Amino acid sequence: MKFAIIAAGEGSRLADEGILLPKPLVEIGGQVMIDRIMQIFLDSGATEINVICNQLTTLVSDHLEACRQRGIPVRYVAKTTASSMHSLFELAPMLEGNEPFVITTVDTIFRPDEFKDYVSEWQRLADSGEADGLMGVTDYIDDEKPLYVQTDSQLRITAFLDAEEHPHYISGGIYGLTPRALNTLRTCIDRGESRMRNFQRALIKDDLRLRAYPFTKVLDIDHASDIPKAEEFLMHNSHCTNHHGHSTVLAILRAECFSPNSVEQDRAILMAVVRRLQGRGCTVQVISEEELPHDINTSVFDLVLSMGRLPETLAWLKTLHVPVINKPLGVERCARSVLQNIMLQEHVPVPPTQGNCGYWLKRGDAAAQTPEDVLFTADEQALQSAIEGFRQRDISDYVISAHITGDLVKFYGVLGTGFFRLFYPTDDGMSKFGHEAHNGPAHHYAFSANHLQKTAERLAFRVGITVYGGDAIVRPDGTFCLIDFNDWPSFSRCREDAADAIVKTLRSALATLLKVSSVPLGRARSAKNS
Repeated sequence: MKFAIIAAGEGSRLADEGILLPKPLVEIGGQVMIDRIMQIFLDSGATEINVICNQLTTLVSDHLEACRQRGIPVRYVAKTTASSMHSLFELAPMLEGNEPFVITTVDTIFRPDEFKDYVSEWQRLADSGEADGLMGVTDYIDDEKPLYVQTDSQLRITAFLDAEEHPHYISGGIYGLTPRALNTLRTCIDRGESRMRNFQRALIKDDLRLRAYPFTKVLDIDHASDIPKAEEFLMHNSHCTNHHGHSTVLAILRAECFSPNSVEQDRAILMAVVRRLQGRGCTVQVISEEELPHDINTSVFDLVLSMGRLPETLAWLKTLHVPVINKPLGVERCARSVLQNIMLQEHVPVPPTQGNCGYWLKRGDAAAQTPEDVLFTADEQALQSAIEGFRQRDISDYVISAHITGDLVKFYGVLGTGFFRLFYPTDDGMSKFGHEAHNGPAHHYAFSANHLQKTAERLAFRVGITVYGGDAIVRPDGTFCLIDFNDWPSFSRCREDAADAIVKTLRSALATLLKVSSVPLGRARSAKNS
């Protein structure tokens, strides 16, 4: 497989902030950026590395020539271009042929082990003809003008957007493509277009089959302040495996206030997963989010399993550089008012706001913590009285929906594993607040369980949570609507099977840990010595 690096930018923002070396030669953790990218490429099986650098200085081309003379399989062209898309156009002659290729920008910082897995997956997709491109994406957003990547539940890319109200992924500046994409590139150039995002949109318009590959975190070096952030990220991940070679996991129990009448059940599902991980040789530390110390040493953990919902827990989880399940942003999106907007945008069937059978009033800022957070009211007058009660409790964020008659169905799932279970709570009498009585005994109306599963998985993907559950009402005619959706339920009715599925989805995160390359590429000459 061929690899290419776009390194033709001027680095003007870095220069304005006092960093005068060309961006490709700026050091991150003691290694210049272009060497770091080439080293990762070599560790991922590169037999050929093609680079475009800026012709305004010879520092980068001289450095690349020195690398070539040391035996690094690098070819380069020095030319100042109008945009990254034009830089790719200059590299196109080197990428012609029958092989797929991978391109990155020189200042893209990511985990080498994730990149190696990405390359393997891209090679598989290209060899099988399943896709024309595999784009590296991330849900870590720290970019001035990010390009949002819209996908379906199978990670097929459907659009590239400049803005999105509830973004899930953004482009990470990592592009795996087949030579077919070069035809689209030439057409873009002929039309006078510029910018890589317009090229990517053209790929969709030309019906190329693009897929997204999520990276834990991808950073760009645009400002001087980005350098210490990148060094911290790389330093953490270079020590993410303990000296025994086993994986170390942090498991966070939910605060008891978020487990009304189900503290033991919530603990049981997490501990079931913990036992399975320990049986596979993992070291697991279990702690309640209420006791989570602010100074906990996160550098020893390879993965975090979190049932946490406290705002301070979610804020802390966002600072970590390891996989977190469920992701804190996804948990935040499970707040009812946010979730309601997402379901409407995704055309998920939900109850209407008007009806003749009563109303439900639910707090919208957080998950229910007491029976008073979810109220049934018989009519609009009672509804207004309930709203006033919310206001007296300082709850101004709430959701109103009409009561729907039909069978209440609870569902549990683990995204990406095929695990999905349905239960009728009135059949076994298990209940948290007793609200099931408003729908009465289940009639077991016929409906498409497969359709409900696809709807739930689509919503879980859109919200951004892996371990999920919820409730639906099935009407007598077989149609259904979702009335609740939440992160990491207790799985009380199917705990052992659910634990197996959760461990299954963790395998990819634990399969390979960061390996520090032993192939030195050397350091660039300083500006003073050049």
